[in-house]
Amino acid sequence: MRFDFVPFFNPGENIPWNRVVKMMREQTNLAEQADFTTVWLTEHHFAHNGYLNAPPNPIMMSLDLASHSKRIRVGQAPIVLPDWHPLRVAEDIALLDNMTEGRVDFGVAKGINERVTIQFNKEADRRDNEKSYRLFMESLEVILKAWTQDPFSHKGEFYEFPVPGWKESNRFLMPLEKEYHSKEGEYTGMYIHPRPYQNPHPPVWLMSNSPHTYKLAAERGFKVIGMSSPPGKLVSCWDAYANAESHDGAKYQRGDGVGVCTVIYVAETMEQADKDARAAINGYYEYLSGSRPEGSWTRKAYLDEDANPTDEDLNGEWFDFLMKYELIWVGDADYVAEKIDKLNKSIGLNHIMLLQQFPGFDYQKILKSMALFSERVMPRFNPDGV
Repeated sequence: MRFDFVPFFNPGENIPWNRVVKMMREQTNLAEQADFTTVWLTEHHFAHNGYLNAPPNPIMMSLDLASHSKRIRVGQAPIVLPDWHPLRVAEDIALLDNMTEGRVDFGVAKGINERVTIQFNKEADRRDNEKSYRLFMESLEVILKAWTQDPFSHKGEFYEFPVPGWKESNRFLMPLEKEYHSKEGEYTGMYIHPRPYQNPHPPVWLMSNSPHTYKLAAERGFKVIGMSSPPGKLVSCWDAYANAESHDGAKYQRGDGVGVCTVIYVAETMEQADKDARAAINGYYEYLSGSRPEGSWTRKAYLDEDANPTDEDLNGEWFDFLMKYELIWVGDADYVAEKIDKLNKSIGLNHIMLLQQFPGFDYQKILKSMALFSERVMPRFNPDGV
């Protein structure tokens, strides 16, 4: 069983960021001591109200946490590719991979927040979902070309590299390398430095809950992490991955190459966990449901396709709804371990990303939950566990 986590960054309240950074470092050190595999950094912007005030630059935050740890890997969950220039991402991630000597997991996605993306790139407006997706895929294509081809060039719907029309005139560089220039001296092929430390590049992780994305990921040798979903939807995605024709002929079993990001909170008792987390989880999911006005994150969307929410489901608290359908794991160590074991045995779950983004939450309780999880839950699933 692989355990990863997303560090708590005090959502819902903007506090000085030097404090947030220290909190993230502390959580990462605890996770490293407990043998978590990767710390994942999300990306959000313009959080005037504190929702969501995650690091605006997950690459820089990855470097900081890597420099304050020794073994744990650093990943981005995700880099919102349409909002970035792909060549900058290729260079920055390759540099990060060298600085950490291969401790990078490269996580990418299209992103969801319409307010944010048009501030960076009008072409990436999420209100045109199909166009935004094409931009995302082209950006990822450019990055992978830059890492694996020498020289590389690209001509697509949104980008062309090298940009046509530039000729080298520096006499010191003559004669020009034919791999990178035409006979007339025009710049026709590119090279980025540094090359990634990992060969051929860091593992690529997509963030998605769509079977189509899982199939595409397996075909191209990527991996996928999705948000917590009912077993039927997880199986649909994971089987799409396992049954795809991989780029290298590899054969996958259900659960290979995939993970689940799940809200987890551990307390000494079930009652204490409920008391601690109920209000914060109600607020967090109310915010999430409001961020997708087309309804993709309403309560119905959290159920299997053939399931319908009851009146109680629709009108009750988010906490009760999510606990009823086991979409969050909030309780004592035995309860949380039981939920992990159930999915491990029933559908092959073997990779969990722990999420504890509770608005207005006591940071010391986050640390206590992490300690209880690492001391009382994780050992049951490690090779030497009971």
